[in-house]
Amino acid sequence: MDALGGDPQWSETFPWLARTSQSWKLRRLLEEAEAVHRRSADRLRALGQEDLAQRADKFAAWIRFDLDEPLAARRLYTATRDLREVSRPGSLFGTALDGALSLAGADRGNIQLLDPATGSLRIAAQRGFGAEFLDYFAAVDDDRSACGRAAKERAQTVIVDVNRDESFAPHRDIAAASGFRAVQSTPLVDRAGHLVGVVSTHYPRPYSPSELDLQLLRRYGELAGRAMSKHLSATRHHRDGKPLTRAVDGSPVL
Repeated sequence: MDALGGDPQWSETFPWLARTSQSWKLRRLLEEAEAVHRRSADRLRALGQEDLAQRADKFAAWIRFDLDEPLAARRLYTATRDLREVSRPGSLFGTALDGALSLAGADRGNIQLLDPATGSLRIAAQRGFGAEFLDYFAAVDDDRSACGRAAKERAQTVIVDVNRDESFAPHRDIAAASGFRAVQSTPLVDRAGHLVGVVSTHYPRPYSPSELDLQLLRRYGELAGRAMSKHLSATRHHRDGKPLTRAVDGSPVL
């Protein structure tokens, strides 16, 4: 289905795109790949394979994004390159959060992982928050917050002003105490599209990220989610005949 062979890893396949976007040969190659994915989507949809058709559409859309927004694509590749270069597995979540903050132009945020046993979100990394915020959002299992909505709906959620968002009303006091008025939350998903967690960025004043920044964060949610999923899978191995997993802070849980 992939014109370039297999499931494309854009951050690895096209790291040179932003530097050579004026090369007509390279552009033609990518445009041809985009067209192949579009045709594949049409054929799959005609065969009733809607899930695969949507996947092909997504690949085509990201090729088009690389072609139309080479400078933004460079920002994305820089952030995902940092994920690949993490030497200590325990620092992956913090590195992933730093990449999201950079793409979103924010200085505060957090990454929450989905707890498969309870279905709740638990904080794995954070920047800029105190103990009160961390205690309050230690485990999120409702859909009133931005992160809870993003997890439930498997879709990016933006609250431009928490004081005007009716659903967010139960959490306004902690937002005021923590000094944020706007928040966006993006799902982190694995290769199969399953939810791994949510990355959220917070802003001190009412704010709506640009559509370009939101696009970047959606794609980043896919790439970071894959990296995190691999890490989490790797830590679930057997030691002395018992499964070993790790808590969100990296400590082993037997």
